[in-house]
Amino acid sequence: MRTIIKWRWAILIIWLAATTVLTVFQPDVNAILHERGQDPLTEDSPSKVASKLLGQMNETSGTNNIIIFFDEDKLSDEDMKQIGAGIENLKANEAKLGLSQLIDPITTPEAKSSLISEDGTTLMASFILDKQGQSVDDIHAEFEEVLKGVDVQYYLSGEDFIQNDYIKASTEGVEKSAILTVLFILIVLVVMFRSLVIPFVSLIAVGISYLCSMGIAAQIIDKFDFPITSVTQMLLVLILFGIGTDYNILLFNRFKEELAHGSSVDDAIVTSYRTAGKTIVYSILTVFIAFAALSFSEFGIYKSANVVAIGAIVLLLEILTLTPFIMKVLGTKMFWPSKKVGGHKESRFWANLTAFSVKRPIVTTVVIIILLIPALLTSGQKLSFDQLAELGDDHPSTKGFSIVGEHFSRGQALPTTIVVSSDKPMDNNDAMSTIDKLTNELKAVEGVNSVASVTQPQSEQIEDFYVSSQTEEVSKGISATQDGVDQIKSGIGQMQEKLVVPDFSSLDQLVDGTDKVQQGYVQITDALNQVASGIGQGADGAGDLKTGITKLAGGLKEIASNTSQLSKGLDQLQKGYLDVASGYERVSGGIPALEQTLAGMNTLIDTLGTKHNELKDDEDYQVLKQTGEGLLSGLAQLRGGLDQLNGNYDKLNKNFSQSTNGLAQIAAGQTQLVSGLNSLEAGAAELSTGLKQGSAGNREIAANMLKLNAALVEVKSGQQKLNAGLAELSGGMVQLKDGLGKSGQGLGDISDGLGKTGDFLKQLSGTKTFFIPREALESEGFQQAQDNFMTKDRKITKMIVILKDDPYSPAALDTIERINSTIDSSLKGSVLAGATFGAAGPSSTTYDTNKAQIKSFNSTAIIVIIGVFLVLWFVIRAFWPSVYIVLSLLASYYVAMSASNLVTKYVIGADGVSSFVPFFSFIVIVAVGVDYSIFLMMRYKEYGDIAPGEAIVKAARSVGGVIISAMVILGGTFATLIPSGLILLIELAAAVIVGLLVLCYILLPMLVPALMVLPDALKKKK
Repeated sequence: MRTIIKWRWAILIIWLAATTVLTVFQPDVNAILHERGQDPLTEDSPSKVASKLLGQMNETSGTNNIIIFFDEDKLSDEDMKQIGAGIENLKANEAKLGLSQLIDPITTPEAKSSLISEDGTTLMASFILDKQGQSVDDIHAEFEEVLKGVDVQYYLSGEDFIQNDYIKASTEGVEKSAILTVLFILIVLVVMFRSLVIPFVSLIAVGISYLCSMGIAAQIIDKFDFPITSVTQMLLVLILFGIGTDYNILLFNRFKEELAHGSSVDDAIVTSYRTAGKTIVYSILTVFIAFAALSFSEFGIYKSANVVAIGAIVLLLEILTLTPFIMKVLGTKMFWPSKKVGGHKESRFWANLTAFSVKRPIVTTVVIIILLIPALLTSGQKLSFDQLAELGDDHPSTKGFSIVGEHFSRGQALPTTIVVSSDKPMDNNDAMSTIDKLTNELKAVEGVNSVASVTQPQSEQIEDFYVSSQTEEVSKGISATQDGVDQIKSGIGQMQEKLVVPDFSSLDQLVDGTDKVQQGYVQITDALNQVASGIGQGADGAGDLKTGITKLAGGLKEIASNTSQLSKGLDQLQKGYLDVASGYERVSGGIPALEQTLAGMNTLIDTLGTKHNELKDDEDYQVLKQTGEGLLSGLAQLRGGLDQLNGNYDKLNKNFSQSTNGLAQIAAGQTQLVSGLNSLEAGAAELSTGLKQGSAGNREIAANMLKLNAALVEVKSGQQKLNAGLAELSGGMVQLKDGLGKSGQGLGDISDGLGKTGDFLKQLSGTKTFFIPREALESEGFQQAQDNFMTKDRKITKMIVILKDDPYSPAALDTIERINSTIDSSLKGSVLAGATFGAAGPSSTTYDTNKAQIKSFNSTAIIVIIGVFLVLWFVIRAFWPSVYIVLSLLASYYVAMSASNLVTKYVIGADGVSSFVPFFSFIVIVAVGVDYSIFLMMRYKEYGDIAPGEAIVKAARSVGGVIISAMVILGGTFATLIPSGLILLIELAAAVIVGLLVLCYILLPMLVPALMVLPDALKKKK
């Protein structure tokens, strides 16, 4: 120490030079913090993994943010035009601003319902922001420049902007706290030492150590990417100024005490450092070990407090080198204007507390433990990571977010994105089925509002992608098929019942009858040919008859004209008469045959008319029929006349002689005969014509009969074949009837099978089994969904989850835990069992932060406690006192946590204790509280030659005032955090102050001494 005193000026120059260099070249820590943010997570944390995968998917990097346009009176059409123009400007400046995936309701109308509030007062647009090395404040200024033509009030919010406002608020709080800390320390030191010099000297010395520590830490943060948070600088300020002032108080009190004993300045300095200096070294060592142990933490925010370890080393160097210079140079002037140089007053208060505990250790221990039980039981914290609640609505980002919460939902503003990555493409039914199953399971998670995925892009199930919908139509078809099968079965049953094998024996008779009919038609055809021949002969006879009648008429005329010559030529007449008689006989003999022929012809004509109804309306047919009937009638008359002539012939032949007498009568008769012959001639002509027509018709009939005959031959042949076929049919009918029975039975089985299939499909329709048809998978619409929710190679997919709660709230973190558990269990055993997955977004990041913090807290706390215990054991060389001190430190921490719960709930009214409060309260209470224990125990060791109980009372009386002063200084420095307005700092201050109060007024002066003498007290009782 004397060497240091000797080289004091050189040391001063070194300190001033180092302070100047480190301060001038110190990187702007606040700028680094604003640029980096406070990211405490490791690269393998689920939210970090998800963010990386999301970056690959979007081919961009950045975080989710939103811009909110708001008018409490409702956005007008003019407002919407301005907003639209502003958004177009944002899109035009995306590269400059670092924006990507800007989604708004103006250029994306399908998003209108989700981005414009129902009351029309709020419009929201989301985007991904890549800061590209810029500060958020600079980006905010660029937004204002781009949107300068928009008169509508707008707010920028989201992860980056909320965190930036939080960091700014924290920084402002730290700066305010630093000023208040300096003022507080000045006042306390002035009151304590009654000096105007010591406060400034102490602050200058600690200030130099702070500037050097911050300069070194800033270089490490900048050059080695060391983690930094909003509490890093705050902790360094509070701890260094707090413990630095405490150490100065201890050192200056001992220096003052030595001066009061008459020692020189140099001797007083040497003695002070040999005694109090040793205590300070041990105390700083515990602080260093406590904060250096944070190097083992994987949690960035905890690790950022390593700067306090740097500060502890620098402070130790300052106290060992620069403070001696101050003490040497100023000497007794340090205590000006106080002229009395006396030691620090003994603390009767501490001495009385310790004396009572030593006198009644059992009672003291029991009472304190009983008092500690409620505190221990209520020390459990409900942690809050809600930066929004901590900031309040006084910042643009939080105010904008609150507007979103009022008019939309807070979860919608900052959704959680689930990312799943597989080593194989997922554009197949198996993978899609797993994704859809996961989507539905996530929807069922408590706290989840909606989930959008590649299979449910609108957050709703697509019914056509489910077997239940697909089988509904199939089930209907099966039901209809079953009805049809039943109808067929019924028809077959009726056919089987009515199906009788017919008797085809009469078919032989039909064939015989057809043969006879055919032979009859042959005979009819022959007869018709004969009739046609007879009619032809009749026609020829009718022609001859006409000729004879003509001649007869001529002869009669000649007879009539030559009646006078009749007598003379009687013999000739007799001969002529004989010839005529002979002709009459021939004519009379031919007439019956002719009548028969005409009758047959008329019958044929009638038959022809009967068979051919269409002839009834035929004029030629009617003329033919009438001519035949007229001819037949004329022949009858002719036959009658001839019969009469034959009768007369006999008489004439007998009375030929009388002929001459009746010649006159004959002449008259001949005249009548000529007239009749003329009529007969006309009838004969008509008969000849009709017979010719009849002959032609008869020939046509005969020709048709030939055709009919040929047809009958074919009919007969067909009947014979039919007979043979029906014989086979008869055998087939038996088989058919049997087959119909079996078919009916088979159709019954089919109907039962269809019924069971239908029942199965109905059951299947309730299972909501996912199945996407190939054509749907390859459709243009679904390809668009895949492009939106999957990478181009289809190996990464995302799901957008909207939470019901504030994304930073404890309820949201519980939801994230359930989501992670659901994803893990859902993917196990599926085709995506080996897939990498994670959740990105503020809720997931906060959850991972909480999880990492708790894990790191437990492991780091153990390291800190072990380190502190080892230092204590090394310093005081006693095991159990070291244990008692550690237990007292832990007890004070739990009381502090119980107090922080009360302050949070009943004073602040927050939903939970800020997440960082427990750990930093622990590290401060343990690391600094152990200093006070070392103060006490180092003085206790100085009285090693007396009884432990008496020694501890004396030590308490000696250093009690110093410890209380140190506690007031440190507690006061933390109290300066309260005016910052940040819930985190207020809660931290309350916890540390309560912990230090309990430690300094109950645990150190009472519980630790009671426990130290308790074994002896128990022995005495025995």
